[in-house]
Amino acid sequence: MVVHQPSSEVFETFDKLMVMADGHMVYFGERAGVVDYLADQGYKCPPNFNFNLANYALELLNDNTIKQKLINAYTHKTRDDPTGKQIVEKYSRRTRADNQLNNTILNAPVTSERRWEATFLQQLSILTERNFKQSKKTMLSRISISIAITLTISCIIIWFQIPFAEPNIDDRISNIFFGNMDWIFHAFGRSVLSIPLELDMLMKERQSRSYHFGRFVAYLVVVLLSAITSQSFGYLFGATILNVQKSISVGLVFMVIVTLLGGFYVKQLPTGLTWLKYLSFLKYSYSLLMQIQFDSPKAQFRCARPGELPAGKLSMCNAGDNTPMSSIPGISIIENLGLNELPWYANLIVLLGFCIVVRVLAYYPLRKNSSRD
Repeated sequence: MVVHQPSSEVFETFDKLMVMADGHMVYFGERAGVVDYLADQGYKCPPNFNFNLANYALELLNDNTIKQKLINAYTHKTRDDPTGKQIVEKYSRRTRADNQLNNTILNAPVTSERRWEATFLQQLSILTERNFKQSKKTMLSRISISIAITLTISCIIIWFQIPFAEPNIDDRISNIFFGNMDWIFHAFGRSVLSIPLELDMLMKERQSRSYHFGRFVAYLVVVLLSAITSQSFGYLFGATILNVQKSISVGLVFMVIVTLLGGFYVKQLPTGLTWLKYLSFLKYSYSLLMQIQFDSPKAQFRCARPGELPAGKLSMCNAGDNTPMSSIPGISIIENLGLNELPWYANLIVLLGFCIVVRVLAYYPLRKNSSRD
């Protein structure tokens, strides 16, 4: 039976006690012997320590230095008995049935029919369920829901039913870019923290082997793929840089650079640096979203009336031969912004390639760090 933080009354009913930390054994034996064992390791329980002994042990294990020292001490103690045979023989009840069972267990050869105890689908199902349970309190917390509602209401107030008119083209573009960035930064922020904070659990489990509707769907797919790609970079930084503060700092600098090269803030890079924009996955997702929104026969924007444009800004409705236009086709806007370098399917392939390649690259430092012991 496993008991998490038992009360003093429950703790007093224990006969045998096993204390574990990060999947490693810290103590196994009689409940009453844990005080003497901790004292032998240099952690004598204070004389006036009159509350739950389990809390005292928990306080010790919350200190990483003490925890590692206790783990090493018990590992050294059991080094000559790697199978645990002496421990089982010492602490097992001496009934005939128990002795027969112990002899069967202790004398049985250690065999393994397959490398992993669980199949891939079992691992996927269990880890997905665990991740959902761990994330549920954060994702469905009052603060998270309040932030989502506040952002939604703000976006509705600012961008709801933007007219298809020339003065509002920039507003529509900023709406697309902001929506993409919101998903990307949320995914990146969560993933960059996941590996440094859960590496101990991963190591233990490794050791134990245990609009038009169609365009709306396309928009949603691209945004999700962008978020997953951003998440992949988060995993890469989190797996490579295990220090939480350093991984966050490096990751934020990277995301700022990716954002600047995405094509929204900086449209013309200095000569000799134009190739840098092709290293930003945000460029491809931004181009895709713009193509979904503007590359359509229905995307016709009414030309600006006199006085509607800011002072000094020229209208796009004047063609090269000064022939007046009544509306601006969406494809002209894409061409004017330089977002038509690649067709939509090429942008999608490159974005998907970023997602897969970066996630594969994240696997190698993750494997190295998770098996360093």
